[in-house]
Amino acid sequence: MKPSIPTLLCAAALIIAPTIASPPVRSQNNIVIFGSDRDATLPYRVRNNRASSRLNTFNFFAPLPANRAIAEIQILYPDGFGGVFRNDSIRLVNRETQRPIAIREITHDRETRDIRVIFKEPIAAESIRQIEVIASGVSNPSRTGMYSVQVHALGTEANPLFQYIGRWLVTIN
Repeated sequence: MKPSIPTLLCAAALIIAPTIASPPVRSQNNIVIFGSDRDATLPYRVRNNRASSRLNTFNFFAPLPANRAIAEIQILYPDGFGGVFRNDSIRLVNRETQRPIAIREITHDRETRDIRVIFKEPIAAESIRQIEVIASGVSNPSRTGMYSVQVHALGTEANPLFQYIGRWLVTIN
């Protein structure tokens, strides 16, 4: 017995529909089976986690150290993840109030895969507890896999050193 045309159309719609209208993907549930402690893994959100996806938005969430003022943050990303970050596509907001954080300068060294975001005014200790780094209008890496993106904070003390805040384990399917 041959399947009818409406049955075939319904089956095709069920197969194709999820790929056309996929909702934003909430990524990273902070489960780390192997590796460092769980507290170092930071949450993030990505609109589309497919490889080579264009015009995508990443929202990276990070806590700031409560015991000192922060002058800048540093983001270190792995090889193959470079297309995600462009200076003109990065902005920072206070995660609690959603107010933008004024940026004086963003430097991007592609050779060392290092991005430094220097704030216009240092963020006072305990004034902002969580920041959101938003990279929008960017392309996903072309290869699937898990990418470890690290974030560090530089204080305002006399001899500042970068303090490790954590890492985002970004999964690209």
